[in-house]
Amino acid sequence: MKTKPMATQAKRSAPIDDRVLDALIRQTRPRIERAMKIIRRPQARVGVISSPLGRLLIAQSDRGLAAIHFLFISGGERTLAMLRKKFDLIENEPSARRIGAEIDRVFAGDFNATAHPVDLSLVESDFQRRAYISLRKVPPGAVITYHGLAATVGQPDSQRAIGNSMASNPIPIFVPCHRVIRSDGTIGNYGGGVDNKVKLLRAEGFEVGRDLRLAAAAVMGHRRTGIFCRPGCSAARRADPARMLIFADARCARHAGLRACKLCKPA
Repeated sequence: MKTKPMATQAKRSAPIDDRVLDALIRQTRPRIERAMKIIRRPQARVGVISSPLGRLLIAQSDRGLAAIHFLFISGGERTLAMLRKKFDLIENEPSARRIGAEIDRVFAGDFNATAHPVDLSLVESDFQRRAYISLRKVPPGAVITYHGLAATVGQPDSQRAIGNSMASNPIPIFVPCHRVIRSDGTIGNYGGGVDNKVKLLRAEGFEVGRDLRLAAAAVMGHRRTGIFCRPGCSAARRADPARMLIFADARCARHAGLRACKLCKPA
């Protein structure tokens, strides 16, 4: 039997050149990192805080706020179960306290305190996701009706679905479902309790009477024209509800960049 030359055997058993090995590692690293990202679940930092609205469970991912739950309302275990399906949970009280400080700023009159990024990972319905994204565009000092919010997502007859979406909102305060009211001017229900809805609206400049109705000082603002009117103005009545917001008063409307109607001349 013929044997292969010793030189050939030595060549085959020679170690891989370090430069070749480095090149192979550089080529495979991106694929390994992508695979690890798929395997590794995202994390969420959770903690409990006290606030002017009661004790709150706070969950925050690297993308933003993922959940806020009023602990005096049932359903906390369900919220945690939903979080565990999406995230690995890590107890982190300092992270929760930072969110608590932002909530405190709301009650100190800071109109930008709820601009914190949010993570809608717990939202599975496309309709709800669109409703929450539209709602985040309603500024502090303004509210929108259930009908108006339904119109902004292209389904003006879906007021009931909007109501259900507000009730199941996983990130209240920062996805501001307290800024959604009934068409008759009453404030409607709230997942964190009507008293807390009143507190939040008052903190943002609204006067709310004992009948849970917005005060007459409120003005109608049109987001396309940038004009605000008295509620009885003919221009406001003709306006597209998807474009209309209700501001606490003329000052809040001006703060949002709107100008007064020349017909009804709101104060």
